[in-house]
Amino acid sequence: MCAHVVEHRAVLRVALKNEVNMDRKWLLLPCGLIAGTCYLSTTFNTSFAFDRPLHTIGIVLLLSGLAIIAHGTLTARNRRAYHKERYIAIPLSENGRLDSREPSPLGQRGLERSLFDAKSRAALVVALLFTICVRVAIYQRVMKDVECAGPTALAFLPFILAVFHAARNLKLPLATNLETSLPPKAFPEHVVQFLFRGTTRYILPSFLLSLSEFLAALRATSLRSTYICPTANGTAWLIPKLQFLGFLIDCTAVLVLYSLIEDRAERFGIDDAISELKDTARNNVLVGLTFIVSAVMLAMTGIIAYTAFPEHRQWILAAPAEYITSLISLSFTIPCTILCFLFTVRLYGVMSTVLIVGFSIAYTELLRALRTGVSYTFPPKPTTELTIYLILLTIALILYLVAEMSSVDRSRPKMSVRFGRYQTMLLLFIIFSLSLGGFSYRSGWRQQPVLDHPISTLIKVATEDHDRWAAQAYQSKSLADAVKHYQERYFRDPPPGFDKWYEFATIRSSIIIDDYDNIEEDLAPFSSLSAAKLRQRTAEILAHEDVGLGGISIRNGKAEVFANVPGTHRWMVDGAITMIQKFAEFLPDMDLAMNLNDECRVAIPFARLQQAREQQTLYPDHTAAEGTVDFSPDRASTWPNIAEIPKPKTSRFMRTGFNPTFQSHGSVNCPPESRARLERHWNTRSLCTSCAAPHSMGAFVANWSSSTDPCHQPDLANLHGLHLSPSALIGTHDLVPIFSQSKAPGYADIRYPSPWNYMDKAVYAFNDQFPDPPFKNKEDTLFWRGATSEGVSAGGGAWKGMLRQRLVHLLNNETERQIILLPTKKGKLKYVLEETETLKHMLPTKLDVRFVNKIVRCGGQDCGDQESEFGFGKSVDFQQHWRYRYLFDADGAGFSGRFLPFLQSNSVVFKTALFREWYEGRLKAWKHFVPVDLRLHDLWSSIAYFGGYGVREGERVMEAREKEAERIARDSKVWAEKVLRKEDMEIYYFRLLLEWGRLTDDKREEVRFRMPGAGERVKEGKADGGG
Repeated sequence: MCAHVVEHRAVLRVALKNEVNMDRKWLLLPCGLIAGTCYLSTTFNTSFAFDRPLHTIGIVLLLSGLAIIAHGTLTARNRRAYHKERYIAIPLSENGRLDSREPSPLGQRGLERSLFDAKSRAALVVALLFTICVRVAIYQRVMKDVECAGPTALAFLPFILAVFHAARNLKLPLATNLETSLPPKAFPEHVVQFLFRGTTRYILPSFLLSLSEFLAALRATSLRSTYICPTANGTAWLIPKLQFLGFLIDCTAVLVLYSLIEDRAERFGIDDAISELKDTARNNVLVGLTFIVSAVMLAMTGIIAYTAFPEHRQWILAAPAEYITSLISLSFTIPCTILCFLFTVRLYGVMSTVLIVGFSIAYTELLRALRTGVSYTFPPKPTTELTIYLILLTIALILYLVAEMSSVDRSRPKMSVRFGRYQTMLLLFIIFSLSLGGFSYRSGWRQQPVLDHPISTLIKVATEDHDRWAAQAYQSKSLADAVKHYQERYFRDPPPGFDKWYEFATIRSSIIIDDYDNIEEDLAPFSSLSAAKLRQRTAEILAHEDVGLGGISIRNGKAEVFANVPGTHRWMVDGAITMIQKFAEFLPDMDLAMNLNDECRVAIPFARLQQAREQQTLYPDHTAAEGTVDFSPDRASTWPNIAEIPKPKTSRFMRTGFNPTFQSHGSVNCPPESRARLERHWNTRSLCTSCAAPHSMGAFVANWSSSTDPCHQPDLANLHGLHLSPSALIGTHDLVPIFSQSKAPGYADIRYPSPWNYMDKAVYAFNDQFPDPPFKNKEDTLFWRGATSEGVSAGGGAWKGMLRQRLVHLLNNETERQIILLPTKKGKLKYVLEETETLKHMLPTKLDVRFVNKIVRCGGQDCGDQESEFGFGKSVDFQQHWRYRYLFDADGAGFSGRFLPFLQSNSVVFKTALFREWYEGRLKAWKHFVPVDLRLHDLWSSIAYFGGYGVREGERVMEAREKEAERIARDSKVWAEKVLRKEDMEIYYFRLLLEWGRLTDDKREEVRFRMPGAGERVKEGKADGGG
């Protein structure tokens, strides 16, 4: 028998020698497999394709099935052509067994010894089809509540497959294994045989691979987002169970696929080779057909759903551009990667190919974790542990390479020994380079200890920034100074009536004279439109019926309401008119389109907005101006009569309420290369620390202005009601002038002071019944009361991501451990994870954050789920807020009307907000209020900083900073009384409408205000007609 073996090996090596050159070219296929695997691993969590998982899975299954069928057909044809009229030298399997007898002609006795007859094959195909269908159903259910998902055990699939591979091949007849006829070995030799030879040589490397990958993934998912995983409805219990069931089905599917695609010709004698080669190709075709049948079944399910649920038809057929792009990417990458996998199986066998995939994923994930940027030790990165996992992974790779080189089975058509040695050296060099690159990618990968609390630093910086801002905002001490600073700041002359505005502002003791950048920012895009077009567009949108707009007409110094304002919103327009009447006599004739809804409206796509900015009006050099030029006379006649505007055939507005709006509105003004346009943070379970990093110092907000910028924060799509499911968003992508009380970053509405605050809808008015004691005499409590009015949750579970719901859940119902910055025994600060109950027990500051009355703006099951999850607190009089030290302020469907009264009190305001109002820039975060990130991950640490944290071993862990808190409360009160008065609202609105008056004047470039008596003269005939 040994002679036969030697003879057949010689024949085999001669045959393989002729194929070495071809095999070297085929080395590109394993490289393609590695590249495809790494690409899928890095883009999986940010792909838009998973917005519609069933659509994506169906299409990918169909294309993958076609690719597998093509591979099977091509393989069968190539092997028939290659072996025609010649002897066959079939490579042995990866199990260490040798050839049985002489080579045989094509087809000799192949079918007689096939272990996979038609019945076995049919059973495996049915099992595969069943597992695919069940797995897709489980995946869809888990994705629906992915925030409840826990760590997955998928990393152990290679190990399970290695054990199955060893056990399955050990069942073959002993006569096929030369080593079984050798004398018994000593125990060490048995160990070596088990670890590095035979079918068991993959077990140890695959175990170390799976263990290191699982532990790394476990550490990477330790920071949970505040997206709600409901406990009251059983979802928190169900999803982990489904995950485990899905893992078992994954194991079954992998083992079935292994049984079908394994190159079984290697496991039998040469006499049976050709029939087994045919079986392998046939089985590949069957696998491909099974994928296609699964895709067809998914399509049939979709057709049934389309017929049975009319309310979902639009969603089923909708295909946003970003989804199509991601789908095309996956539809190309996955089938190509599968093809590379199948070709690599022919070169290296199933187990080696699976381990190549496993190592590619593990190295990608580990190096990405090591490259994570750290700011003030946040996010906490266990560099030592990750390094240990990387070393463990590298040991697994080395063991695998040693086992492959030590195996007695060298007959597989791999590269020559010399080329294999170079290949191994190259692979080790690449791994070393990647590891070194992973460590050195970021200069701050080593976590330096934090001695000073980041909040202390932020408070100091905020004070300095505020002082600089206040100084530059009030440089002008005279009208001449104000004109000069206006010209220097905005590179043009002030509008006509500027002298009246200055007098109006100074009489009302305004300390903000020069900085009105918010007005400049809001009006800048509209200067790209001519005055006539602005007037026409204003009339057109006001002529629209039932789109939530109301009109104000100013004629001859008097403001009036258009008849199109419904009674429910009349107070809003009346409040605006009350403000305007204080200065209307100085305004030219104009019309205003007022947004009656809470949500902002105007979302301009990036390219269109860039074009508008590039085409802004170029004003003449103000140094060459010859004098004041007043607004054009008879402006009233230039404004179209709304009653005469024909009803438009197509509306400029889209009703997008009750639907996600982040991609369609919230981020459309972001550059195409921004994260918001390229990534979808669909895994709501994980905290996107990289999204918060650009505006944060550690876990804390360092840049309040950019903290709501959507362009670097794709996860904002799931963190606010405006983006998840607004109540009444009737938006437009056209550049139309709409005046709104607030707007979210990314929108182009024109902000004006809110009538809500001006009309005292929420007012700071303490009395004997509801006093406002000094800060130190208040109750040490963080207090909030509110309603679920941020957005609408109509049955799809949108409430789980809304800001107010997340706030209440975090402080009352959260069961996951939360991150908090605490000092260690050595006096250094470190982020640690603590149980929520422990946090509430250790914080001296009490938490009283509740919804009141009932759940509103909900539908279907979402109403009951929220009632069960939250419960309700006692409704209180608004004036009762002043008894608490810390007041939380959160957005609703629009801006929060409570913020200004809160600032006027002796309490500290904790504020988180998406919307920005007219006073943006006047208030400084950490100087006048405590900013809280929209993710709320910094809230516990902020509360602990000001209120202190617990007692451990007889000593307080963190002393309360009551002085710092009291200083913020005092500074906010004093500053609000200076710059956020009703008079300041009037001053801002006056200047805004003067600028709007210039934009809508046909002589926009000419009208101006110039100081008389400085060599200029007032042009005759143009000083009247101001209307």
